[in-house]
Amino acid sequence: MNIRQFAITTLFALVLLTVASAPLSDQQGIGLYDPWLDYNEDGIIDVNELHSLGEAYGSSGDPTRNITIASHATEYLRPDGLHISIPPASRWFSSMISIDGYAKVTLLIWVSSAANCVFYIHACDEYSYSWLMETVDPSSNSWVKTFDVMSPRIQIEIENSTPNTVTAELGVYLMA
Repeated sequence: MNIRQFAITTLFALVLLTVASAPLSDQQGIGLYDPWLDYNEDGIIDVNELHSLGEAYGSSGDPTRNITIASHATEYLRPDGLHISIPPASRWFSSMISIDGYAKVTLLIWVSSAANCVFYIHACDEYSYSWLMETVDPSSNSWVKTFDVMSPRIQIEIENSTPNTVTAELGVYLMA
């Protein structure tokens, strides 16, 4: 083998090694992080996201429902107004309160007279089926509790067993 053939062979081998070690696309390097693609929110877009996408493939749903965009998204609601009048020996039901898309809901209930009043918190599904989540016999005029969201809607019921009209206020604080 002469020197010319050796130089050509060496140059050809060097070119092959250079091509083989170069990335074939820019995806092998560090790409731009897109948080919408990071389904498990671990800060890394990897095969776990493909697994989640594979499980969800072909599913459908309501694209207009609330979604969590930032971990501090909140909303405060005053369903049915400020001063709710509940006649003696009767029950009052709030309107259906949509909580779908939120992680936690805090209920704030105030009544002018807690004696002989009972609060009922109902969870409701999208077909208007409801079930009792909690019964509260308050010892004071105000009551506050935070729940994990497990249903798309809730409804509050206040029972007034007193011989007088009771004024109530309801606040709903939704947290993403």
